[in-house]
Amino acid sequence: MTAGPASRPLPALPSPAWVGMLFFVGAEAMLFGGLLIAFLIFRLGSPVWPPLGEPRLPLGVTLANTAILVASSVVMRRAVARARAGAGAEARRALATTAALGVTFLTVQGSEWVRLVRWGLTATSSPYGGIVYALLAAHGVHVLAAVAWLVAVAVPGRRPPPPARRLEACALYWSFVCILWVAIVAVVYLG
Repeated sequence: MTAGPASRPLPALPSPAWVGMLFFVGAEAMLFGGLLIAFLIFRLGSPVWPPLGEPRLPLGVTLANTAILVASSVVMRRAVARARAGAGAEARRALATTAALGVTFLTVQGSEWVRLVRWGLTATSSPYGGIVYALLAAHGVHVLAAVAWLVAVAVPGRRPPPPARRLEACALYWSFVCILWVAIVAVVYLG
C-alpha cells in the first residue's frame, strides 16, 4: 500500500518576518545597486584612478575588516542553528559574538574614515569623495542597525530567547550586509 498525496507533510512556509525581510533586502539591494553603478560610471569616465589629488583607499585594513565581517556571518549562522536546536543560551552567546564582530567592523571602518578625512577626502571634497562616503556611510548605518537589533536580542532578560524563525529574518539581513560589503570592496577598493 502506498501513501497518497494527502499523507505527505506540507513543506514549512517561511515566516512572515523572513518574507518581510526579503522584500526589505530587495529594496535595499536596489539602493546600493544604484550607488555602485554611479560609482562605476564615475570610475570608467575618469582617465586616472583614483582621481588626481585623491588618496588611494586603504586596501590592507579593508581586507582584514572584510574577514571580520565574513566571520560574523558564520557566527550568525551558528546562532540560528543553535536556536533551531533549542539551545537558547548558546544562540544568545553566538548573537553577542556576532554583534561584537559587527562593532569591531564599525570601529575599524570609522578609524579608516578619520584617516581619509586627514588625507583630505571628505564627502564634499569631490564627486569621488561623495560617492565613496555615500556607499560607506549607508553600509555602516545598515550594520549599526543590525548590531543594535543583535544586542537587544542577545541580552538575557525575562523574555525567552527569540525563536529560530525570527532569527532567520535577522540572519538574512546580516548575510545581506556581509555580501553587500564584499561587493563594495570588489567595486570600490579592488576595481
